[in-house]
Amino acid sequence: MTVRIGSIELKGVQELLTEESRNLVEHRVPKLQGSVLQDFGREPVTVVVDGLLFSTEALSGLERLREAQNKAEPLPFAADVVVGTELTEVLIEDVRVRQVAGYPHRYRYTLRLREYKSPPQPANAAVSPVNHRVAADADAWGADSLAATSVLQDPASLSAAMRKNPGLLNHLSAGDLGASIAQNATLLKGADFSVILQTVSKVDPLKALALIQAVRDADSLGDFLQKYADEGLDFIGDLTGVDLSNAGTLIRTLNDGLEFIKKLKEVGQRTEKLLQDIKRFDPLASLKPLLDELQ
Repeated sequence: MTVRIGSIELKGVQELLTEESRNLVEHRVPKLQGSVLQDFGREPVTVVVDGLLFSTEALSGLERLREAQNKAEPLPFAADVVVGTELTEVLIEDVRVRQVAGYPHRYRYTLRLREYKSPPQPANAAVSPVNHRVAADADAWGADSLAATSVLQDPASLSAAMRKNPGLLNHLSAGDLGASIAQNATLLKGADFSVILQTVSKVDPLKALALIQAVRDADSLGDFLQKYADEGLDFIGDLTGVDLSNAGTLIRTLNDGLEFIKKLKEVGQRTEKLLQDIKRFDPLASLKPLLDELQ
């Protein structure tokens, strides 16, 4: 008969024995005839192989068997005697070899093989990768939320924060950001608001329009338009790339208001210069030399 263990084919098998049993635990009950048997399943199948190795290749065959035992790795097993069992893989538990006297290159061997079963996966093995992903997402969300809170405390830091975390704007609503800008209006320059608008409009143009509306609803947009005029900033330029068709009336009105403020400021500056010129004007200055001569 032929037995195959992994890639090793044993042709000189003379006897093959299997040991199959169940793990039964006996429970004795007082005054009960007999006992109660609890079945804990079957024991691993044990296979005992007796055979003969001969010819000049006998030593190489023994070396392969011993190498397989030392590795202690499960090996596929095939033999007619195990038909009908669930035995597919074995571990070589014991190897015994004896040399037959008077016959060169002839060795008798006995192999004791034990059935191998892969350890069952933990009950939560299927959900473990999901838990890891959920935990990673939660950590990322927590970090993003913390960064968003920091930006709401200091709106001028939005541009620097988004350079570190480009997805930060997803955790900031236009309403919250607009309310924060309105609360910090006295601390923010027109240039600060300009940078915020440019940063938001590059990532989410619709949110930029919503942000302007939120600042306007908080009655702070006029203050920033005044700062724009004072600092000579371009309001429409900050919205480059934004489709203004959805808020054309609002934007045009705000831009017209900004232009009006700039012109009003220009008029004020010219008026102030005229008043200073009037103060410095002396109608008798040209007659002063003549008066001096008459005196």
